[in-house]
Amino acid sequence: MKKLLLLSVIIFGAFYSASAQYYYSKNNTSTVKIGFGISSGFATGPVSGAFPEAGAITANLELPLGKSPVSVLFQTGYTFYVSGGGYDVGFGYGYYAGTEYYGRIASFIPVEAGLKVYVAPRVFIAGLAGVSFNVNSYSSAYTGNANAFVYSPMLGYSFPFGYRGKSDLDLSLMYENRPETGGGYSQVGLRAVWNFGL
Repeated sequence: MKKLLLLSVIIFGAFYSASAQYYYSKNNTSTVKIGFGISSGFATGPVSGAFPEAGAITANLELPLGKSPVSVLFQTGYTFYVSGGGYDVGFGYGYYAGTEYYGRIASFIPVEAGLKVYVAPRVFIAGLAGVSFNVNSYSSAYTGNANAFVYSPMLGYSFPFGYRGKSDLDLSLMYENRPETGGGYSQVGLRAVWNFGL
C-alpha cells in the first residue's frame, strides 16, 4: 500500500512538473512589469483594539527569471492603520474656528523585496520582507520603533487584460506584519494590483 501511494505521488509530481513547464514555456512572456495596487482589510493582534481598520497603497516592480514561473519582486508604498470610529477632518466655528481632526492614523512606508511563484496557471504565492519606516508626525508616534522589520506573504490569482497579453490584474489575500516588542502592527486584507508590461 505504501509503495502504491509513493508511486502515485511520483507520477502525479512528474505530470504536474511537465504540465507546469509546458504552460510556462508556451504562455510566460517574461515581461518586466510595473504595478500599482491598493489593499483594504482589518488589523490583527494587540493593535486591533485601537486601530481596527487597515489598508495600503503600493507600487512594485516584477522581474521574471527567464521563462520560469518565478519572479523577483520589489515593493514600496504607504501602509496605514485607522483608529476606531474612523478619521475625519472638519472645520470649527466661533472661538475655536479652524481645521479640526477627528481620529488618528498610524502611517508607515515599507520597502520590501521577495519572490512571486506561479504554482499553477495564474495562481501564485508571494512573499516579501524588508524594513518599515514610521512616517508619523514624530518617530515614536504610535510605535516604539522608528524602523522595524516587516514581512508580507500572499496567495492570489492573476487575471490577464490588455490586447498584448503583457498586463494583468492580481487579486490576492495578504497578511502583513510589523513585529515589535509588546505588539506591533499586523493586518489581513484583500489586495488588487494592476501590472503593466514594459
